[in-house]
Amino acid sequence: MSRVLSIPESKMTVAQLIAKVKRASTPFEIPVPQSKMVVLVMQQREYDQLKALRFAQKLFANRPRKTPAQHLAETTRVLRGYEKKYKMTSAEFYRRFQAAELEELPDFFDWRVEYNAYRNLKEKIANGKRQTA
Repeated sequence: MSRVLSIPESKMTVAQLIAKVKRASTPFEIPVPQSKMVVLVMQQREYDQLKALRFAQKLFANRPRKTPAQHLAETTRVLRGYEKKYKMTSAEFYRRFQAAELEELPDFFDWRVEYNAYRNLKEKIANGKRQTA
């Protein structure tokens, strides 16, 4: 959470302001008198995180939202690829993976994530149908 400096404090030098932000390890907002502007002073890592978040928001803002059914179809397609590649069902894979009966391969962690997503989506869709029925 950023702190707002009062107007008298905002007359400090840039070096003093930087030192204060470093000590506090929190962003500072400095209102600019007689304008509708605020100067935000923060550490570089926080600024980088903010830029990354804004980039992600812009990236995903224009994408059409998928329904749970569309996500389920996509996840099912991915699971079928793993099933064909490793010649076992996802349910069998998951049981054996959880029981540590399989040697670890890089795909297995992704497969586990996809299978968990599949189960969660199936549950979400089932709960949604029950609520609307």
